Amino acid sequence: MSNAYIVFERISVHDANCIAGFTYGFPAITHFLGFGHALSRKLTVSQSVTLQGCAVICHQHQIHAYQPKGFGDYVFAQSKNPPTTRAKAKETPPIIEEGKMDMTVSLVMACPDLKVSRTAEINALAQTIKNLAYQHRLAGGSIHHIEAIHVLNMDQQKLSKKLKRLLLPGFVLMDRSDLLASHYQNLKQEKSDVELMDAWLDFSALKYQAKPKLKENELEPTDTTEAEWLRMDKPAKGWLVPITNGYKAISQVYPAGDVANTRDFTTPVCFVEAAHSIGEWRSLHRIQQVSDMLWHYRHDQDWYLCHQGKQAEPEPATNELEEVADDDFEDDFLSSLN
Repeated sequence: MSNAYIVFERISVHDANCIAGFTYGFPAITHFLGFGHALSRKLTVSQSVTLQGCAVICHQHQIHAYQPKGFGDYVFAQSKNPPTTRAKAKETPPIIEEGKMDMTVSLVMACPDLKVSRTAEINALAQTIKNLAYQHRLAGGSIHHIEAIHVLNMDQQKLSKKLKRLLLPGFVLMDRSDLLASHYQNLKQEKSDVELMDAWLDFSALKYQAKPKLKENELEPTDTTEAEWLRMDKPAKGWLVPITNGYKAISQVYPAGDVANTRDFTTPVCFVEAAHSIGEWRSLHRIQQVSDMLWHYRHDQDWYLCHQGKQAEPEPATNELEEVADDDFEDDFLSSLN
């Protein structure tokens, strides 16, 4: 097995989906793994090459939002599709509420069965991958430009230095579900009836706490005591963000053809809800091993999750996870990774 990687340098994407589950601001990690999977299916047939995993490095992003009248909350900019009134029906086109964004990202995918070694063969493979990439959408958006496709076959140390020269400045999306699990355990020791939702909100919500301004000779605050509202820190350090990292099954797996109006009649169907966790944007210069930042699929009973590196190896379901799953809302909403 070779130690080869395919690097998609600076992909410019227009109108990508920026809403993922209950979060917004960046596409779900499943979008990028799906993009790599779609390319891999075609490359396996034409080039006998398979792509595995996907690392996401963000260089630039711009959400399509605006602030009405210059104050208040920002809202998503909406559009009518098609933009003009239909001449025959004389109907005004509808406004479909959606969140869009422009972004520039780089992707790194492992290529374990790469057999080409000559420069001409490598260049031909890179051009083939580039042509296929332009035929696909990334996170629902249109790919306008790809700076370059690099086929790199070298050890981890040299590869890490090579990627830093190519892709800096950039920030890597890392899985920090370990922080969510640790914080949840700490909260359970303080309060037994705490839910996993509370731990997740400590990372994702903006919380403020009142600090009383006690006057002289005033030992305890009263109803008339003034207070200063201070923003509470997150449970851990770092650029921590809520992310959507997969799905949770909410139904049995139906045989192919049993459910109407599906994409095809040859694939089994299962209804799911989005699962959420915690991620961290980490500067690329802090990454030591390229393999640590690759996301992979994982299927564990009813959970269809994306994990990263060596931290999230498949494990049997624990009693704690099953206990949390008893809550319907928690079951559909959050995932607990140990």
